[in-house]
Amino acid sequence: MTEPFVDTETDRTKAKWVGRIYDEFVRETGRSKITPRALFYYALQRKASDYPICGKFVGEIRILRPYHESDGEKLSKWMNKARMLGYIPADAIIDEIFGEHIIPPSSTRRRPYSIEVWLNKSTINPLLSSVCKKYGATLVSVQGRASDAALDTLYGRCTSPIIILCLCDLNSDNAFFARDLAARIAGAKPLRSNLDLKLKCIGLLPEQILTLKIPMVQNRPNSEENQERFKRYLKSHSLDSKKMAELDALEVYYPGGIAGFVDDCLNQYKGNSNFDNESWLLDMRSCVT
Repeated sequence: MTEPFVDTETDRTKAKWVGRIYDEFVRETGRSKITPRALFYYALQRKASDYPICGKFVGEIRILRPYHESDGEKLSKWMNKARMLGYIPADAIIDEIFGEHIIPPSSTRRRPYSIEVWLNKSTINPLLSSVCKKYGATLVSVQGRASDAALDTLYGRCTSPIIILCLCDLNSDNAFFARDLAARIAGAKPLRSNLDLKLKCIGLLPEQILTLKIPMVQNRPNSEENQERFKRYLKSHSLDSKKMAELDALEVYYPGGIAGFVDDCLNQYKGNSNFDNESWLLDMRSCVT
């Protein structure tokens, strides 16, 4: 059994490494806040053989090697140690805040429609709130699947046409967040005559994985049904359905990070009102009978 003091020194060694990786990320990107999974993808794409594997003696580093996908399981532990020991700022890592969150824009834009950005993980909220405010877009994050209450508040905001842009991880449990949300809204039959709403998924999409060269890592599906659906979805792109990619990877693989990605998406709708040629998962006007 490892002695407590040896455990402490191992923690310190690993925490120092996390601190160095975080500092490298800040120097390279100029961004000081990061999600745990974004730091994982940043570490994964590095080529340096500097990840310490510790032995049984105090302070001993048995080997240095490149960071590996399997090392990600303990990254949160080392990140917490790094914060506790002062190797990274206490507020540098964005933690998940469970529940549903609606962040309204500080002001609305003069246009005949409003825009909302929906996602099903709250860790990214702090990275997107400023860009959503810039474009007068409402930011909505839910936990996995939108609750009935979240949809009711959406319907309450439908006093004018709304465009919803969805973000979700590309894995078997989350890849169909936008499709399922669209189906639930379309199924609100008593409300159809009152809704003028369009919805589409802007990421992550299989083609973005290929274009941005985002690495896919091992997926751990919760449902065989979801896994089969995911397999069919990825088949035409020749992607492995046993693997996944997360929105957090955009922090590393997209210029300007995920905020830059959403900024570019929202910019397409700045002052634009001709959406007839776009491919929507949901267009409520075409649903009305």
